[in-house]
Amino acid sequence: MEQPTHEEHEQDAGPPQPPITVALSPPEDCVQVTEDGGVLKHILTEGSGEVPMLHARCLVHFIGRCLPSGDVFLNSKEDSQAAEPYIVVAGRDTTQRATGLNLAVATMRAGERAAVYVTDPAYGYGEKGSFSFPSVPPSCQLVYEVDMIAWEPPAEGVDRRTMLYEERLEAAERRRKEGNALFGEGKYTEALAKYAMALSYCDEDFMLQLHGPHLDKAEEVTNPVYLNMAAVQLKQGDFAAAAHNATQVLVRDPKHIKALFRRGKARAGMGRTVEALEDLSSAATL
Repeated sequence: MEQPTHEEHEQDAGPPQPPITVALSPPEDCVQVTEDGGVLKHILTEGSGEVPMLHARCLVHFIGRCLPSGDVFLNSKEDSQAAEPYIVVAGRDTTQRATGLNLAVATMRAGERAAVYVTDPAYGYGEKGSFSFPSVPPSCQLVYEVDMIAWEPPAEGVDRRTMLYEERLEAAERRRKEGNALFGEGKYTEALAKYAMALSYCDEDFMLQLHGPHLDKAEEVTNPVYLNMAAVQLKQGDFAAAAHNATQVLVRDPKHIKALFRRGKARAGMGRTVEALEDLSSAATL
């Protein structure tokens, strides 16, 4: 059998790996991107200006490596012939994988270079890993070498029918946070308007199309909106509306303590004492 030539050996080895310029274990002066420490960041070069708005479109270059080997699983400069930067949505957590990079980019300024350590695989490619593109082993920790180039605010005023799943959830989440700020200022009517606008991005037709993890993630956005609306309506004395919104959460999660408590208070305000006691007792025993 004819032996492969030296050139063929080199071709089989694939493209050369870029040199490793970051530590493969998190330095002690890393900052926590997530409260649980599952994503850490070590600034290599300071940037300037403001950090991105929530869900801003960020232009970045990065090299992603598996740990502890340091093997590259994705290199943005080699992924396309034009070496175009990737677009990463700041703070996006509605995707099923690689949310750690999105969360870390949300903390970076233009011109910043940082090493991002994903120590919890749940913020990377999870227990199953990825066997398509990019190829990442199961339960793999990661490190990214990230260069933030620039960012622009998220698009607003777009027709909901043309928005992607992630974009609709993100638009709803932004409006929920705006409502929370108004609620904190005591502007209850304005807060309710923001919460209603948030739910308009996750209407019944949209929710009926979702299943499995996509539905779970959508409910992580909508449930707090319903609960916040119930809280506002309790303060306004609109007990029927508060009970209705708390029930929207309980339909999906019958053991939701906060929803049971708020519906119980609303039912008490309506004079439905027996039902109120049932809700409040259930909340107290969970």
